[in-house]
Amino acid sequence: MLDWIKDLLVGDKTGTPAYRLANQLYAATIKQARQSVFYRELGVADTVPGRFEMVSLHMFILLDQLSDTQGKPDILAQQLVDVMFQDMDDVARETGVGDMGVGPRIKKLARSFQSRLEYYKEAIEGESRGTLPQALNDIFFENDKEKLPKAEQLAAYVTKEQKRLAKISLHDVSQGDQLFEPFGARDEGE
Repeated sequence: MLDWIKDLLVGDKTGTPAYRLANQLYAATIKQARQSVFYRELGVADTVPGRFEMVSLHMFILLDQLSDTQGKPDILAQQLVDVMFQDMDDVARETGVGDMGVGPRIKKLARSFQSRLEYYKEAIEGESRGTLPQALNDIFFENDKEKLPKAEQLAAYVTKEQKRLAKISLHDVSQGDQLFEPFGARDEGE
């Protein structure tokens, strides 16, 4: 209702190249996170929470590449997160969550998302909570030791995507819509 005041005070970011690219990157992230292979072959729960976890994991892969050398997010990374949570806000409203319930729900998702980003980062860097496969097993499979091989497959995919994305320029990313490789795709050298 008062968006014009916000635009006047902080500017309308929706027309900027960073915002358009963030939308493109988010669409590619959602497309990848919805691939049925994650749910069918790996056994990720095909539920709203399971899908949120897949989106969060793919956002981590991408945001990790967008961070500068001091680990601080850049403008594009912030725009990407803004687009993600605007989408979640829109979806909550479309599914019938009342105006009074949207804010608290989005805040809870934001805390969960931030927690996941930190957990994945710590796991990759080998800090306090263990390895990436252990973290993924904890989050996706409720620490079911029998599903650790599935978590290891997912961790190998994450590592491969991080390495691959590190070699791609933003210009190249903005020219195509295939941001992520399909799960299980082989490297050219394999």
